[in-house]
Amino acid sequence: MFLLHYILPLAIFYFYRDKMMLWGLLLANLIDLDHIYYRIIGKVGWFESACERFGLNCSIGFYPLHTWAIAFIGLFVTILILHKNKKLRFIGWIGLGIFIHMVLDLIHELIGFGI
Repeated sequence: MFLLHYILPLAIFYFYRDKMMLWGLLLANLIDLDHIYYRIIGKVGWFESACERFGLNCSIGFYPLHTWAIAFIGLFVTILILHKNKKLRFIGWIGLGIFIHMVLDLIHELIGFGI
C-alpha cells in the first residue's frame, strides 16, 4: 500500500490537472514522519514492523499521528475549506490527503499486504 500513497494522487492529477491538488495530496504523506521518529527513539527497530499480529503494518493507533481523530480532523478541514473558501484550497487538499492516507493504512492493516 505504500506506493498507493503516491500513485493515487498522480492518478487524480491525471484527470484534474490541478498542481495545487497534487502537491496538497502528496504533502499529506509527511504524516509518516512519526514512523521515522519512533525508529529514532528506539521504540520500533529500523527494519522491523511496528505490529507483528497484523502482518506488515500496524500504524493506526500505534503512531502518534496515525489516529482516527487526526483522520477525521483532516476530513473536517477538507469539507470546511474546500466548500467555503477557495483561497485556502491547498489546506483542504492536505486534509483530504491525510484522510486518504489513513484509509489506505487501514486497508493495509486489514489485508496484511499491499503495493
